[in-house]
Amino acid sequence: MTSAAEQKLTHDYGWPLEEVDFGREDEPDVGGCLLARQVPTGVQVRIVIRPGLAGDDRDTFAAWALQLVERFIEHGPEGPQADGWQKRSDGDWQLWGRVHDLPPLD
Repeated sequence: MTSAAEQKLTHDYGWPLEEVDFGREDEPDVGGCLLARQVPTGVQVRIVIRPGLAGDDRDTFAAWALQLVERFIEHGPEGPQADGWQKRSDGDWQLWGRVHDLPPLD
């Protein structure tokens, strides 16, 4: 079943999660990448994920991606709400998503 975040990205924004082999075999914690471009009509986004990313990892990535692209739309990549977007040489912006298991708080 597709998560609510992935459905919103796909159906409301028209940005489906694309499975792409982006050649990061040496970094298995990389779940995917967000690519964003500011255009006169708004923002264009491409969301690529590691092939085979599924289950909770895919759902978590989709929720993370939705949160970040909505902030990008609202605030841009460099405002006070910036999330670490990196400017590329072609003028677009990118952000890599890594899977981290954090220790419990207790």
